[in-house]
Amino acid sequence: MVETPITDQPNTQQYLILGTISAIISVILIPLAGLVSIYSSYKIHGKTRKIYTYLIGGIGAFSVFFWIAYMMSI
Repeated sequence: MVETPITDQPNTQQYLILGTISAIISVILIPLAGLVSIYSSYKIHGKTRKIYTYLIGGIGAFSVFFWIAYMMSI
């Protein structure tokens, strides 16, 4: 299956940038920002390379999951 390159649609690029920034913020500062990166990866799925979608969504889900696990252990 051939992966599609990044399209020139401004929404796709905006979601890609937003997802990347929110994934970084979710790991460093606010874990709930991972929800934004999960949503952004959902919106860009099929419009960009799959690795971008999986990385952005995976990092966001990882930080949200561990934040919930931490909150439950308190």
